[in-house]
Parts: sequence; structure tokens; C-alpha cells
Amino acid sequence: MTEYGDRIIGVLEPTIGRALAESVIRIKCKKIGITPELITAANLPLLADDLVEPLTIFAGEEFAKTVTTQIKAITP
Repeated sequence: MTEYGDRIIGVLEPTIGRALAESVIRIKCKKIGITPELITAANLPLLADDLVEPLTIFAGEEFAKTVTTQIKAITP
């Protein structure tokens, strides 16, 4: 996994746990046609937007908004 993937996991892990965070990242990467090893800064907005619905279902709308904003703000 790239540094970006690790940082996304770092944002998700406190609430959903590491295993689920890694699984979500793998699933969302597959959906956009990449592997977690290929996540770049350019992929962050798309991945974050794709996480809104499952995170809202899992932990609520406020959490989903906060987390996706944090993911979009990840910088190199």
C-alpha cells in the first residue's frame, strides 16, 4: 500500500478498525480500477467521495463528512 493508502487507513482505523479499513480501501480501489499500491494524491477525492455512503451507514453522516474531508486534505 502507498503512503496515501496508509494515511487513509490512519483516518479510518480509530473508528472502524484496521482490518475493516484495509478491506474498504481494497474494495474502493478495485471499483475505480486501481490497486491500493497505486493510490496517488489524484485518487484521494474520488476515493473519499466513494466512501461517503458506506461510512454514513456505518457511523453516521457527520462522521462520514469529517472523514472524507480529512482524506481529501491528505497532502504529499
